[in-house]
Amino acid sequence: MRVVLVAAAVAVAVVPGAAARSQPALRLAAFGPAVISPNGNGVNDVLRVRARAPAAAQLELRVYAWGGRLHGWKRIQTGVTFRSGETAEWDATTAAGLELRDGTYQVTLCYKDAGALLPPLIRASRQRPGAAERTVSRPPWRRSGCLAKPRVVRVERLAAYVDSTKSYKPGAGPPLVVSADRGQATVQQDCNGRRFPGATLPRGLASGLYHYVVSDPAGDESRAPVVVRNATFPLEDPPPRTALLVWPYLTWRAYNAYDADLNGVPDSWYQFWRQRRVSLVGTILPGGREDDHKAAFPFSRWICSRKPQVQSVTDVELGRLSLETLRRYAAVVFPGHSEYYVPSTYDLLRRYRDRGGRLVFLQANPFYRQVRLDPARNSMVMTDFDAREGRSDFALAGVGYDGCCFPRSRAQPYFAARGADYRRVRWLFRGTGIGPGESFGYAGSESDRIDPELTPRDHVVAARAIVAGKRGVINAALVWSHAGRGEVFATGNYDFLRMRRSLTWTLLDNVWHKFVG
Repeated sequence: MRVVLVAAAVAVAVVPGAAARSQPALRLAAFGPAVISPNGNGVNDVLRVRARAPAAAQLELRVYAWGGRLHGWKRIQTGVTFRSGETAEWDATTAAGLELRDGTYQVTLCYKDAGALLPPLIRASRQRPGAAERTVSRPPWRRSGCLAKPRVVRVERLAAYVDSTKSYKPGAGPPLVVSADRGQATVQQDCNGRRFPGATLPRGLASGLYHYVVSDPAGDESRAPVVVRNATFPLEDPPPRTALLVWPYLTWRAYNAYDADLNGVPDSWYQFWRQRRVSLVGTILPGGREDDHKAAFPFSRWICSRKPQVQSVTDVELGRLSLETLRRYAAVVFPGHSEYYVPSTYDLLRRYRDRGGRLVFLQANPFYRQVRLDPARNSMVMTDFDAREGRSDFALAGVGYDGCCFPRSRAQPYFAARGADYRRVRWLFRGTGIGPGESFGYAGSESDRIDPELTPRDHVVAARAIVAGKRGVINAALVWSHAGRGEVFATGNYDFLRMRRSLTWTLLDNVWHKFVG
C-alpha cells in the first residue's frame, strides 16, 4: 500500500498542475477600480476582486511587476487568498506588508494550485536572448489554473504633470493635471525652495525651471516640472547679451517610468529594448521629478544668485524657432541632459553655430540619439540607436558619449591642460587657482570624449579625467571648440555642476563672461 501512495505522489510531482487542469476555467465576476490610490482616505484605497469558480474553491491573487530590461516580469507575493464567492481586497502591499511604489502591475487570479506554465507565445526560433525576453515569450501568469488574461492595475497615490511640451509666462495657468484623489498645488522655485500657492504662475517669476508640488492630506506629494519664460521681452526679440536656456523635455520623457498604454511595462526603451514609442502624456516617475534633476539643480541656484539675462524654452520649442531668432541670442545654453533630439533641431543649431553662434553644454551626452515627434499620438519615437555618421554628437558639441553608470566611488579628478593648450583656455580657470596640469573637481556617472575625426579640428581639451569603467577606461573631456564662425563649450561630465560650489560657480562665471558677456 505504501508503494502505491509513493508512486502516486511521484506522479503528481512529475506532472505539476494535474489537479488544476481538472478545475473549470476561472472567470471574473468583479474587478476594480482600475486605478487605486492606497493612502487611507477611503477613496479607491483597495482593489476588489471576485471570481466565478466552483463553490468553496481556494483561490489566490497574484501580482506581477516589470523588473526592467534585464529581468522582465517578476512575481510579487501578496499573501491574498480567498474562497469562491468571497471578495478579495488588495491595497498595493506585499505579503510582508511593504508598500509598492506607484506604477502599473499585472494582476491575475489563480486556483491555489496554479497549474503548469502554458506554451510560449513566441516560438523558440524567434525568441530573443535574455531573461527579460524569456518572460515576454512565456509570461509567468499564463498558467493552466489562472485567468486566461490578467488585468493591469495602476497604483497612483498622487500624481501630477503639465499636459504640454512648452514653456509658460508668469501669470499663465499651465494645464496642470492631478490624479483622481486630487490635491493642493503650489509652485516651487528650485533655487531657494520658496513656494507660491495655486496652479497659476505668479507674476514676476524669473525665467527658469520650476516645479509644481502637489500634496494631499494623507501626506503624499508629487511634482511636475514647468519651464517659465521671461515675460519682460518677446522670445523673438531678446535684448543684447541674453542667453537662451533650453530644458531637455524629450530626455525627461525618455527616462520616464510611466506606463501610458497600460500594458504593465513603462513606456521607455530603458525599461524594454523593443519599446520604441514614449508618451508625452503622464506624470514623470518616480516622484514627478525629471531624471537629471539633481545634476541640473545647482545651475538653477547659480542662475538665482547671479541673475543673468536669460530666456527659457523646452527643446521641443527650440526646434520651432527660426535661425534669425536664434541668432539674436548671445548663446544657447543646455543646463540639462540633452541626450535626445529631433534631426531638424540638430541642423538648426549647427547652422546657428557655423554662422557665429555659441553653444554651451553643461552635462554629458548631448545630442546622442534621434527621435521623431508624433503629434497625432502625442508621443515620440526613437528612430535609431546611434546617429554619429549623419549627425554626430562630436561634430556639434565637440564631445560624444564614451561611458556611463559608474558609481561615485569610481569618480576621478580632472587634470587641467598644459602648455599652449592651457594658455588658450586660461580664461576658463581665472579665479580658480588651478594651474597647468593641476587636478580639480571630479568626473562621475556619465562622461564624454573627443573623436580625432569627428570633433572640430580647432579644439582644446581644457581638462581631462580617466575613469575605470566596467569594460576598460572611460574618458571625460572638458572641451572648447571652434567650427565655422562659432564656438562651443562642453563639460563632458554629467556631474560637472555638482562639483564643489565655489569651483563650479567660478567656472560658470567664466564661461558666461566668455560666451554671453
